[in-house]
Amino acid sequence: MTGHFAISLAAALALGVCASHAQDNAMIDRHMAAATRAAKADLLGPLGLCKTATPEPAPSFIDTYNKMKQEPPLEPMQVMDELYFLGNYWTSAWAVKTSKGIVIIDALDNADEARDYIEDGLKKLKLDPADIRYVIVSHAHGDHYGGASYLKKKFNARIVMSDIDWKVFDDPAFDPRRVPLFDDPPKRDMAVNDGDALKLGDTIFKLYLIPGHTLGTLATVFTVHDKGKPHRAVAWGGTAYNFGPLADRLQLYADTTVKYRDILAREKADVLLSNHVSYDNAVAKMGTLRERKPNDPNPFVVGEDTIDRFLTVLGECALATKAYVEAGEPGKEEAAKDAPAASPAATPAEEKK
Repeated sequence: MTGHFAISLAAALALGVCASHAQDNAMIDRHMAAATRAAKADLLGPLGLCKTATPEPAPSFIDTYNKMKQEPPLEPMQVMDELYFLGNYWTSAWAVKTSKGIVIIDALDNADEARDYIEDGLKKLKLDPADIRYVIVSHAHGDHYGGASYLKKKFNARIVMSDIDWKVFDDPAFDPRRVPLFDDPPKRDMAVNDGDALKLGDTIFKLYLIPGHTLGTLATVFTVHDKGKPHRAVAWGGTAYNFGPLADRLQLYADTTVKYRDILAREKADVLLSNHVSYDNAVAKMGTLRERKPNDPNPFVVGEDTIDRFLTVLGECALATKAYVEAGEPGKEEAAKDAPAASPAATPAEEKK
């Protein structure tokens, strides 16, 4: 009797485990399907975040960076009346020209890149890097703050970052040399909080906290023009889930995307910018822009619906990844260790797809 009961109990537990796994897989599939529907054909870069919800290991970002360095450099480019791309296949910086000087959004990996891509890039575009007044650093990761100290030292630019992420550098556990590619973080300068605004000349930059990628990541919203017509741009400051297999953090990330679907709709944001070209498809858009005819639309003006879909993709992929983490799938910790700081960079070959 006891043996029969034990066998029955074991069988019941096994069935329960199978049912639980089936439910977990169904939840993962449901969120991934929602992300795929929202992505359509134009948001495949952000959709790549859903790969985090599978055991498929991601390439390290150093491998991605080394691959990028083998490609011909991206040329700086004016993409709207006062908006300029300065970056490479790995990470992006943006320059916004105002009536009183230039604001740089993100500063690349290190001083060499700040010199080669930002300073020299501005010169190629017939802009004076001495006009840089502010550097907005989206978050406390080296691929965005690495060149900030160079720009501050050479051009006396103020460095702006969220108060939350400035405090990251004070944490005894923070190791600025963990990734040799990145220069040391800048010394604390201007700290901002959710909803603050930075005004330079005729341009107001609204700064929103979008916790997820880091707890103090910033989204920057401002007005740009295309042939004189105004648009609202959002520089979404952090995208990947490289904080590890943390279910609560993934839920926070998803909650942020829901909140900002409403906020960015009220802002009427219709231009999407990222600090990694794989997320805003900037390389392909610049290629289209070079061939633009007088009556063609600007490919950087994606429309309000696309920005809403972008946030839907990010949020649904975060929830799929959360379900995967909570299911305790084998290998998730190893996959997280290898996760890149951003999705693989675009390459010229991918640009043609």
